Amino acid sequence: MFEGSPVVAIERGARPVVRTLRGEVACDFVVLAGNVYLDQFGKAVAPEINQRIMPVGTYIIATEPMDEARADALIRQRAAVCDTNFALDYFRPTADHRMLFGGRVSYSGATPFKLMASMRARMLAVFPQLADLAVPHAWGGFVDITMNRGPDFGRLGSNIYYLQGFSGHGLALTGMAGKLVAEAIAGQAGRFDLLARLKHHAFPGGPALRTPALVLGMLYHRLRDML
Repeated sequence: MFEGSPVVAIERGARPVVRTLRGEVACDFVVLAGNVYLDQFGKAVAPEINQRIMPVGTYIIATEPMDEARADALIRQRAAVCDTNFALDYFRPTADHRMLFGGRVSYSGATPFKLMASMRARMLAVFPQLADLAVPHAWGGFVDITMNRGPDFGRLGSNIYYLQGFSGHGLALTGMAGKLVAEAIAGQAGRFDLLARLKHHAFPGGPALRTPALVLGMLYHRLRDML
């Protein structure tokens, strides 16, 4: 394992060579599982698949701990919940009796202004009874979405596999994806190929305009969510 060694290029062929800034690795197979982070230093290592996903920022806050009975009363059986908006929010109580509340998606790549305050306001719109709790933690990151919100699996040549486009469903789907690509490399590709048959399109606008186009499109859907 070579942590902290971002790949900057892949030399394709019968025995691919994966290059980093400080070294290289020759191998029989390559699995691209970097999602939106395949684009390092402004140069995508697999540009033909990079254009089929978009990075979307999603953010989470956590309240201070509350009384156990109070946490139990918020959501029956402490289920994980998401709403039905196009730009959705999601939330659940934690084992140590905090409320986790996520959403506030950013399609521009920029962290939302006054993130903690705006996330807290969204939480209180759902759970006004939590107004007395402090919110000491906030964090976020990028998920990779596809045009059809379905996973994008496949091969580049015969020995480079890619797994991307989990579109917010990665907690469950990535574990399964790892098993499927391992089966395919070992010679049992039926289950992998089933998902690889899903068709995907590039986001419109090219490298320069696809993010602004997505921001405008999502503004339309946000307005519809508000109606």
